[in-house]
Amino acid sequence: MHPLKSSHINKKIIKKFIYGFLPSRKVFLVGILFYISGFFFAYFKPDQATQIFNGGFYLGDIEAKISLPQNITFSYLINQFIYYLGAVSYNIFINNVLIIFLCIFTGIAIIPVILVGLFSFTGAITYLLIVKVGIFKSILILLGSFHLYFELLAGLLAIDAFLMFYGSFITSIRMRRPNKFKKDFIGDFLPLILKIILLFAIAAVLEVFWSTWWVYILTKQYVSWYDFYFGVYSCMVN
Repeated sequence: MHPLKSSHINKKIIKKFIYGFLPSRKVFLVGILFYISGFFFAYFKPDQATQIFNGGFYLGDIEAKISLPQNITFSYLINQFIYYLGAVSYNIFINNVLIIFLCIFTGIAIIPVILVGLFSFTGAITYLLIVKVGIFKSILILLGSFHLYFELLAGLLAIDAFLMFYGSFITSIRMRRPNKFKKDFIGDFLPLILKIILLFAIAAVLEVFWSTWWVYILTKQYVSWYDFYFGVYSCMVN
């Protein structure tokens, strides 16, 4: 195969793979609508917004206990990054996946969990952060909270998965073609589920190994990434 042709095919594959993570336009617009509603709700009723939306480490006071060991051994690295920080990431990942599966297969949690709990929450936090730390620092905090983007995207894809699953199921019953549902399930639904799981896995890792440190240095004090993660042994939000 000609090298230029091979490169063109590879670009098409990569482009198709990336586009596969984009939600449908209607679902995206609904997410934006709930984000805007959360922002204005916090603007008009900041006290209620603070009570309803738990700001986590965005609005809370992060208390991190950091102590670098004199000698960083292989055993220490395993305990620190696998059994401590890795376990926290794993628990976040499992919790998010279980909740999102509830949304996909029942639909009853889509509005309270995804649209309100993710998008309206993000909108409200945007305004409340501006009030707390100012516009510039709020922009820095949110821009650097990479895990949030993956969670929001996974939430939108979960809504698409719900519509796809039950849309295909209802269509197959109406058309009396059970094979259609099976084909859609294997060809479209399962790949979408895997993408959602991948996004939540990345989000969980980023939340623990990046966003926590990012918010900490912007709201508390500067500590290098190395010192923070190699030395932190307790991190609580008050």
